[in-house]
Amino acid sequence: MNLKIGILGGHTGWHILLQQIGVPHTDITDSLLPDEFSVAVVSDTIDDRESEMLRQYLALGGAVLCSVKAYARIRQITAQLGQIDYLYPGHNSVFHSLGIVDIYARCQLAWNANELKTNRGSFAAHVGTNVDDLVVALPFDPAVLVTDQRVATKSFYSPERRLPFETVSKVSKGEIRALVLRCLELLHHRRGLPFVHLWNFPNGARSLFCLRIDTDNGTDEQLKNLSVIVHRNRISGTWFVDTKNHAKSIKSCVKMDDQEFGVHCFNHETFPDYENNVKNIRKAQTILRNSEFHLQGFAAPFGKWNNELGRAIVDCGFEYSSEFSYDYDNLPSVPQLQDGSGALQVPIHPICIGSLNRHRYNSEQMIRYFASVVERKIAVCEPIIFYHHPRDMHLSVLEWLFQEMRYEKVPVKTMSEYAWWWKTRISSIPELQYANKKVYFQGVHSDKSLYVRIVQPNRAEAIIPVSAQIVLETVRWEQKSAVWTMPDDYLRTRRFNYRIPLVHGVDAAMNFVRKKKAVKKA
Repeated sequence: MNLKIGILGGHTGWHILLQQIGVPHTDITDSLLPDEFSVAVVSDTIDDRESEMLRQYLALGGAVLCSVKAYARIRQITAQLGQIDYLYPGHNSVFHSLGIVDIYARCQLAWNANELKTNRGSFAAHVGTNVDDLVVALPFDPAVLVTDQRVATKSFYSPERRLPFETVSKVSKGEIRALVLRCLELLHHRRGLPFVHLWNFPNGARSLFCLRIDTDNGTDEQLKNLSVIVHRNRISGTWFVDTKNHAKSIKSCVKMDDQEFGVHCFNHETFPDYENNVKNIRKAQTILRNSEFHLQGFAAPFGKWNNELGRAIVDCGFEYSSEFSYDYDNLPSVPQLQDGSGALQVPIHPICIGSLNRHRYNSEQMIRYFASVVERKIAVCEPIIFYHHPRDMHLSVLEWLFQEMRYEKVPVKTMSEYAWWWKTRISSIPELQYANKKVYFQGVHSDKSLYVRIVQPNRAEAIIPVSAQIVLETVRWEQKSAVWTMPDDYLRTRRFNYRIPLVHGVDAAMNFVRKKKAVKKA
């Protein structure tokens, strides 16, 4: 019995999602049998022949993850159209650890919906429970939305009254990935099979911590003070250098030992066209390389990403980049550009100390905010990657954060270390077979940092090193200890936040004044 995901419809978004999750997968070409594919994932583009293949596959005991649109085609019925802004799990949901899944799209709604509430409070997804209906039908095609490039300004949950906000990817791709992961678990378990995937972090760690530092306009004293606290706490940070302001001073201000340095910008701007992005990046690269910096990563100003910047990042030779307008709060992934694959994206949490400072949070409130983020990150098995600007100070908050990482025993990596490990992981997904309560691995990578997570139908799980064979009866099983559920007031993040237009208006006015002063000086 193969533990393998078959892709029908061929959308590249499925490959992005299944690489992130770490499961063997391939496009279905000819046959579709339950012993060949433990689950079939389906794009909206399936034709009549493929629909018939799926009907036969389900009749033989196979399991399918698809959209309601594809499900209606398989069952030869119709579905109702509707606008969905977001989904969230209701009480006692099988998706209880999910957050808010931002969609903002026209969708088809399941007539027999029994899961995932919409912003209007009605169910939108169908989770089949009958033997001949091992289907999870979502109101959207995950493969399409995970490649979405729209941006929006969103509020982020906080224990405090004032909610911070940032301009990020409009679609919450991290929640879509988590939703697909849970669907695959559920469908394997409904078939009586264990769910097996490569683990998200080296050596079976619960999470991983990276500190990203964007040096934007910080003074020499601010850079030195931050460098002192980083080294005192033995943190290997990743510094993205604003070369116009810090190219000459960065080496004298920051202790170089165990630190990574990358490119932020020369001019603090992301351009809509390829040529200006390349020019801006290469100017910064030349300045830093003349100072003998080894540069692997890029982080765009304001977290802004577009397809033309993606092309420029690849052509400038970076191994990875990190822009929250492409993705945030997620595992790494490789964007699909119009003319090929982009550089690996390493998403971060988009709210920083500076964001909270704008909302008049004091240090204690900042700590409560970051504590709530850390708690959820560990519970849902995501990396903990925060960013900071030296000018934003509040070093006591960083001291608390570093102590919290030690207390939780979360390993610290630079962003390039995590990026390189992730590339090893996605190139090392083995073939899996299951028989007689044993899981067999073919094509196992020699890297001993690779672990696998196995989840039994009773939800007992184990995170253990990859090996050629795992006998399930000899594994030490545990129930997952850290569980996250949405706080009762979590949905207030999707209500109108009056501070968004207020702050944007103030920013626009201040920028107008600055430009006028610059014109007068000229």
